Amino acid sequence: MKTTKMLMVTSLYPYGNGETFITAELEHVARHVSHIEIVPGFYPRDAAPRPVRQPVNLAYADGRWGALRVPMMVAALLSGLFKYRWLADFKMILKRPGKVANFKELVRGLYRASMFERFLEQEVSKGKAGYDVIYFYWLVPEILGAKRFCTTSGERTRVVCRAHRGDLYEELKPAGYAGLRREIVAAVDEVYCISEHGKRYLDRHYAQMAAKFQLARLGVNDPGYLNRQPGGGPLSIVSCSFVIASKRLPLLVDAIAHLLAADPTLEVRWTHVGNGPLLEEVRAHAARSLGPRAQALFKGYMTQAELMDLYRADAFDLIVNVSDSEGIPVSLMEAASAGIPIVATDVGGSPEIIGGANGVLVPADADAATIAAAIARFKDRDAAAAWRRAARRHWDERFNAAVNYDRFGRILAALPSPSTGSGEPQAGTAALAAQGGDRVAG
Repeated sequence: MKTTKMLMVTSLYPYGNGETFITAELEHVARHVSHIEIVPGFYPRDAAPRPVRQPVNLAYADGRWGALRVPMMVAALLSGLFKYRWLADFKMILKRPGKVANFKELVRGLYRASMFERFLEQEVSKGKAGYDVIYFYWLVPEILGAKRFCTTSGERTRVVCRAHRGDLYEELKPAGYAGLRREIVAAVDEVYCISEHGKRYLDRHYAQMAAKFQLARLGVNDPGYLNRQPGGGPLSIVSCSFVIASKRLPLLVDAIAHLLAADPTLEVRWTHVGNGPLLEEVRAHAARSLGPRAQALFKGYMTQAELMDLYRADAFDLIVNVSDSEGIPVSLMEAASAGIPIVATDVGGSPEIIGGANGVLVPADADAATIAAAIARFKDRDAAAAWRRAARRHWDERFNAAVNYDRFGRILAALPSPSTGSGEPQAGTAALAAQGGDRVAG
């Protein structure tokens, strides 16, 4: 059964500044799926959405965050207690530390699943049934509600999701528990991991369900140009991330300071793109730690288009990422698409972007001296020219949006309906995904 009608559930998109990579994905997936309706889980009432071609359905967000939010949450929770299997999770919570945080996580999972099931029931009452696929951009509790709706209503709808970082790795949750995770993974029809690291994580934790875990890489569009390599002057470093603790920007500052101390003739220009709660702290640390031979430029938040304009206008020697945790950093894909080589920590899916010839991978717990030594390799600009060519080549082989999202669109369009018990074999998505080997949607 070919997919012609799809519900795509996001966190905020097309509202807010996040989930920027969805734009490129929709551009390509829409060529294979004729009707896509976007359902954000939340939207700011005082902000306009980004322009999108697809219709946006705000009914779920209105129900979850509207004026009657509290009574609706309570009703959904009470309903969820009778609808979903939660007792095993509750018993596990009682045996582990962090009981309060984990209990809240369980409660959130129950009412969100129940509220989304209710949303789908209301959509049917409006005559809007008949979705071939419900596609969740994140691994979230609402999946459980969608699957129960399909089961109880008899809808032959496939429920699939992506899995990224914060939604995937349970150890990143406040007390190491993601609400109803085992039930969600058991219920969903396919999980499309954005990195090999993420797929291995699911394979390891849910080995008996490994057949439903697939690799579907993200990607960025071809910018149509290559970043200029600096011909002289300061070593030009760029970084791009939210300014939060896990991005460890103070460590990058310390690495630059170490680099300058090791070479009295060196000058450095560091450009950071991105904002966040620790921005002023990082700015102050840079002012204290970096002397007159260093220039630190803080560009703040930039849209993807603005970032690519920066890569067109300014010359950079390399991009640096020293995070302690990642899903797979799209910022490194964007830089590589413009031929900018990489220094990054060996966390999450970052090693999948650094193919050896296009950058330097440092240990996850690297200190400032180790990071500085990796950056110093790019002082030889003649030798670094090869890194730049390899960066562009590796992007084209693994993270080209035109290839990845076109393949993913074809995978979604060919998804079979759930089995009706006829015993007839159905074409699995794994077989289609396997075409092209490593480049499953990438």
